[in-house]
Amino acid sequence: MEQIQDGTGKGYLAKVDNENRLFTQSVTTSSQEHASELGLAYNINTGIITLTNATKTPVLYLKNNEDYELVIDTVLYMTGASTGGSGNILVEIVRNPTAGTIISGASAVEMNANRNFGSSRSLSVNAYKGATGSTLTDGTKFIESILATATQRVAISVGAIIIPKGSSLAIQITPPTGNTSMATEWAISCYLTEGL
Repeated sequence: MEQIQDGTGKGYLAKVDNENRLFTQSVTTSSQEHASELGLAYNINTGIITLTNATKTPVLYLKNNEDYELVIDTVLYMTGASTGGSGNILVEIVRNPTAGTIISGASAVEMNANRNFGSSRSLSVNAYKGATGSTLTDGTKFIESILATATQRVAISVGAIIIPKGSSLAIQITPPTGNTSMATEWAISCYLTEGL
């Protein structure tokens, strides 16, 4: 007779009921939660950027330099009230951009932080923030959103955008018509597939 035994040497056996069902206990977590436990989940945040015109402006650029895929699950848009602006705000997420002053100017984002406060592992990415006058000159528009001109915080669940090593993503915003001052902040919740 075969028996399933505890591998720690304590002599426990697996329980089977009269319908041949094996009793087990499991804990289910998301890939994101598991990545956080392993120190592989990160918050990328531009900090506050004040846009002083109504011109389309790249505000965040992210390129993966890791050997593992970077998974983006949530993008956060935060906008303050516009001075002088009216109408909607247009937001675009761009796939694989490679050129523009947001890249060549290389102004680091304010936060590139591990979500596990006990982990010292850092994320190897190029993560840059833009400003009024920054440009993005290539890439393919991937997601587009329209926001009302108002103070708001919008968290968009994007499922799982996969950024392999060497690939990139950017976010750009067109402030409302007539804008002369609008505070914005942009963040990405992401994790690496290493160990998952």
